[in-house]
Amino acid sequence: MGEHPFWRLWSMRAAYLALCILLIFFNLMPFETVPRAWAGPDLLAGFTCAWVLRRPEYTPVLAIAAVALLADLLYQRPPGLWAALMVLTVQGLRARAVSLRDQSFAVEWVSVATALIVLALSYRVILALLLVDQAPLGLTLIQLIMTLLCYPLAVLITITLFGVRRPSLAEVNALGQRL
Repeated sequence: MGEHPFWRLWSMRAAYLALCILLIFFNLMPFETVPRAWAGPDLLAGFTCAWVLRRPEYTPVLAIAAVALLADLLYQRPPGLWAALMVLTVQGLRARAVSLRDQSFAVEWVSVATALIVLALSYRVILALLLVDQAPLGLTLIQLIMTLLCYPLAVLITITLFGVRRPSLAEVNALGQRL
């Protein structure tokens, strides 16, 4: 007999939170003492998009907001701006998750790329309007490109390591509703 849906739901939510905290932790680790000329991918955004498009119920909005706000505080970004934009972006993807379920991975990748590009541009425009110092445009573009290139890897890890797959057409929740 399969695992109880209630425990599966909450264990996957806990796994998402643990993954996000682990990503933040490793991003803060000082592996190099010399500043790099390039920026690494935003794996937090990549994994969040992958989880939301596969199983939206595993990633509640409050969990995403809390993790993004924690990242804002620890990365010393303006508190709440990236978190708010991330929640809006993820909610847009969540609304399209059902329609993207039947599409190919390329369509999903383009949708995520579009959402992340809008997110990055919105963030830079708001910071510019508020006259807040920000990273050079080149570093932001490198990080965005690296994030988009690492998205398939995030999806592969999400599917193979965590078992977060798109629901099939025959799957139903505990109330008997189609997923």
